[in-house]
Amino acid sequence: MKYAITIGSYDGVHLGHRSILDSLKKYSVAHNTRTAVIYFPIPPKLYLTQSYINNLITTEKERKALITGYGIDFAFPLEFNENIHMMHADDFFNNFILKKYSLEFIAVGRDFSIGYNREGNHEWLQKICKKNKIGCEIVESVKYNEHKISSSLIRTFLHHSRIKEANLCLGENYSITGTVVRGKGMGRKLGFPTANLSVDKHKILPKGVFAAKVLLNNKILNAVVNIGTGPTIRTRDEQTLITEVHILDFNEEIYNSELKVLLIDKIRQEIKFSSTETLISYIKSDINKAREIISVNISS
Repeated sequence: MKYAITIGSYDGVHLGHRSILDSLKKYSVAHNTRTAVIYFPIPPKLYLTQSYINNLITTEKERKALITGYGIDFAFPLEFNENIHMMHADDFFNNFILKKYSLEFIAVGRDFSIGYNREGNHEWLQKICKKNKIGCEIVESVKYNEHKISSSLIRTFLHHSRIKEANLCLGENYSITGTVVRGKGMGRKLGFPTANLSVDKHKILPKGVFAAKVLLNNKILNAVVNIGTGPTIRTRDEQTLITEVHILDFNEEIYNSELKVLLIDKIRQEIKFSSTETLISYIKSDINKAREIISVNISS
């Protein structure tokens, strides 16, 4: 089986990544090959700095689904470790690419690099592919406001709760998937029941109150999502982030269900209110704003 491949972290599978995947698909159609992405579940940069908690745009499961959902035949995870980190580019290419795949074509971005000290760049790749009679394409970057779209840029947007900009770079709404677990029931006591999500610890959780869509049992529902520490109603000074989803016009028991949250836009920062009455007033306002934002996004 002949392959057209790319290799990288592919965290987010954003518009820049998709430009490379389009190149693979185009070659595959013309030359009857299978397409594959070899990706690092933990990006090397984050592995080396040990900064991957609350810092991934996509979990391994999400990334694989996005890659294959985009029309790529295979998504192969490759765990980055110290052995790979210390390996020279030629050895990596021979041991992990040529020996494992019947490679006919490879596409990467201009910022591609592999091997110890990032010694194997796109120019090196072109030379080694020519030597091995493998087709090679270097795909130009995709820009957003004159900035190269990258996983690092999107992480910055998400950590600063700049959801609309992150979504534009991703090419779709940023999503958070988790299992509904039991909380303290404070939302229900206030008159606004919430689903508390248990989320993968590696996933970026942008702070604030957001308008969102949720996918539950193949149904798409409107929601307001609060990601934060719940300072008004939590009794202790805790910094652990909690993800609370108030599904609009919905009041069913969904404990242990999987919920996928699609963040559309930020409504406001999380605030510590002086009273629960003020909090309730703001929640009502948040719901109205969420309906407006969702309505505009549907009609646009």
